[in-house]
Amino acid sequence: MKIVDQTPFYKENGELSILDRGRAIMQFGPGWFKQIEAQKSVITVLKKALDKNFTLLCNIIPPGLDARIPLILVGPTGVYVMSVTPKIGMFRARGDQWGTVSGNSLRPENPNLLILTDKMARAIQIYLQRQGYADLNNVEAVLLCSDPATNVDSMRPIIRVIMRDTLERFAVSIGQARIVLTPEAAFDVVNRLLNPPPPPPSKPVDAASTTRDAVAPAQAGEPFVPAFAIPGSAAESASPAAPASPFPDGSRLAPVPAVSNPRARFHLTRNQILLLVGMAIIWCLIMAVIAFLIARNMNPPLF
Repeated sequence: MKIVDQTPFYKENGELSILDRGRAIMQFGPGWFKQIEAQKSVITVLKKALDKNFTLLCNIIPPGLDARIPLILVGPTGVYVMSVTPKIGMFRARGDQWGTVSGNSLRPENPNLLILTDKMARAIQIYLQRQGYADLNNVEAVLLCSDPATNVDSMRPIIRVIMRDTLERFAVSIGQARIVLTPEAAFDVVNRLLNPPPPPPSKPVDAASTTRDAVAPAQAGEPFVPAFAIPGSAAESASPAAPASPFPDGSRLAPVPAVSNPRARFHLTRNQILLLVGMAIIWCLIMAVIAFLIARNMNPPLF
């Protein structure tokens, strides 16, 4: 299996410097490292079961999306969008509900990994359909549990949930599934996810024809649909306030708000503030030790 890893901050050899570790904590939080280690354990299993006809894309940002997709597996048997959870405990996946089991009740978990993974898969499917794969309707969403201590009670979930003890069997089943893509098509899918072709150049037209072309759809009742938007009703498509979104409900994986105030760029999160406070305390302790040693070695010593 071929692997294309675009995980931020990590070097090509998989190492992470102290400076990059601090930057990763400030950007993603301390729990992000557990997520990456969980992905590595899953990748090891997939690599043993799948041959070179499969390509695994790790933490890439497909064009048009605002978030990284944890794992995208592309091969002759189709396209799989997978997320990995390192959480430990008793969970229940019922329809689109995801949470921990507390007695006979279900305590919802935030984020909902079922809905999040399903949205990622639908976004990739829509993007590939826009790229010419109109018949690609089998992008499967999979939630993988990396820890053997995790138990999931599945009751017809909206996506496939795989626990650690069935991970090897799942990897083998991928290679033995029905062929839906030729090797050339699988290679092209990977290439379009990493390096999409540029849009064709627009033909120069005069102002009069441009005005006629712009007015004609409005008169014919055919609203303009952006290249990566999901066409809905005519009223929704014609509304100028409706942003282009790759998801059917109009949401995004990780929306990036526009910054109108320059001071908003320097807003610190709680994890960033705690990290800065910790670094300041360590710096003060180091300076105190240095001052103590200098005073102790003076002739005569100060104390």
